[in-house]
Amino acid sequence: MRYVTIALMKPAEGVFFRRDDYAPFWLRILVDVVDLGVFAVLCLALIAPLAASISDIDISVGAAMLACFAVAFLYFVVLKRSRVRTAGYRLGRVKVVDLKGELPSYPALTWRMLFGLLGPCSLIDLIWLTEDPHRQTLHDKFANTYVIKAAAQPAGSARIALHYYDIHGQYWFFREVDAAPQAGE
Repeated sequence: MRYVTIALMKPAEGVFFRRDDYAPFWLRILVDVVDLGVFAVLCLALIAPLAASISDIDISVGAAMLACFAVAFLYFVVLKRSRVRTAGYRLGRVKVVDLKGELPSYPALTWRMLFGLLGPCSLIDLIWLTEDPHRQTLHDKFANTYVIKAAAQPAGSARIALHYYDIHGQYWFFREVDAAPQAGE
């Protein structure tokens, strides 16, 4: 009989914040409305000249979609990851961080943007954060991110564990910091 030994890696550590340091529901609504408004204005500013300059409707629609996707990527990924942040994040005085409290990676923010903009259940996504201990939306959970107040400092650290959720009859596993924040921490 042959035995195989598997060396387990040291569990990853993440940070958590005081409950009051996570962006609450109404602040997230304000941030989203501002950012979607700025995104819409930027897209319209690009689409109007494109539509006027291209006579073929198929090319015009394709160019408009490509331009809006480029704007979405630049605004919701590149700008959000920078120190400048988006207009909504600046107005709301919030920032997005990963589970370690650092700037999220470009792939994580891209996934977050795609799920946030194209996700089938955006209202459920926002309502979700009202009961979540870390006030994460579903697209935050998929991307392993938090939206916190810009001046927030971690309240502590804990191991990152896999937690599962039953969402509409489907089981999903998410990496989460295994500590529930307290209001007074």
